[in-house]
Amino acid sequence: QLSTSQPSPERVPSPEEQEWAGPEALCPGWLEDEAPDGEVPGDSGDPECATHAYERLQSALCQEGLPPTLDCSAEPRTGFGPLDVTVCILGSPTPFLPILLEGGTRCPGAMVLCLSPTWASRVPSETSPGAWSLLLSRGVSFKVGGHSALETFAPPRRANYVTGTFAPGDPEGGWVGELARDLDCPTGGSVPLAHRLEDAL
Repeated sequence: QLSTSQPSPERVPSPEEQEWAGPEALCPGWLEDEAPDGEVPGDSGDPECATHAYERLQSALCQEGLPPTLDCSAEPRTGFGPLDVTVCILGSPTPFLPILLEGGTRCPGAMVLCLSPTWASRVPSETSPGAWSLLLSRGVSFKVGGHSALETFAPPRRANYVTGTFAPGDPEGGWVGELARDLDCPTGGSVPLAHRLEDAL
């Protein structure tokens, strides 16, 4: 004898019951180039800082309909010299994404996003006594069409211009300000300048 009970239709949970599954739910597969444990591929320094920023970058790219960042870090890029242009963005990718994308279109590969203090180092400047040069051992470079790639540089790539998230209270503000202090190249701001600009008096 057949049961009279009918299978109930699947109940749709209310918005309050639903939990946002994260950017990967909006754009399936965008994490495919990341390591299995969710860390940025090959980043053994400050994985939490770098991974969080990397996830924000992938989410922002996905929302713009752009392809996810390719992991090209296994084969270091070489051949960068003092005449090569390297515009370095330190810290959060979100406020600088339009600049990174436009720069990637106009000068492919010259825009490099540094998401972690472990991706860069400061060395005494060879041209300006008392100043420092910023060298990038890893970064996300941008190219035509919104394409981006996580790359390593051997030897490290020297920055010719540096800017970043200097805003007071920004999670990345501390290390960004420290890396950008007293450099031998032009910078697009500083922590003291950000403090002065935010001071209403």
